[in-house]
Amino acid sequence: MKFNFPKSERLTQLKIIDSLFQKDSQTVRSRFVYPFRVLYQVSSSVSSHNTPQIVISVPKRKFKKAVDRNLIKRRIREAYRLTKPFFEGEDFQSLPCYIGFVYIGSAIEPYDLIKKRMESIVQEFSTAKS
Repeated sequence: MKFNFPKSERLTQLKIIDSLFQKDSQTVRSRFVYPFRVLYQVSSSVSSHNTPQIVISVPKRKFKKAVDRNLIKRRIREAYRLTKPFFEGEDFQSLPCYIGFVYIGSAIEPYDLIKKRMESIVQEFSTAKS
């Protein structure tokens, strides 16, 4: 198992990010799993990526200090990096192409809670047949 998070798994295309965060979009679905709001989009075209591309957002309105926002982003990235290899295989193909994690918690949650919720999110995606 490889516990890596290469650049190819990071969502950097502004057009896709804008469409992911667009209000009232028909192609974007969302789920709430505290402390996350998960936005995901299943692309109709065949993607060259085997794994989904993700973007992580922590609102500046709730966390004024960049140190706090970066800490939360690091915890989310690490939880995703350690969780995703356990769901690779034939079920991994059912994951969405693009996933956005928006941190909606009002306090900095401990890493254990973030990892547990990340496992439940990825497990829910891998078992759901869309």
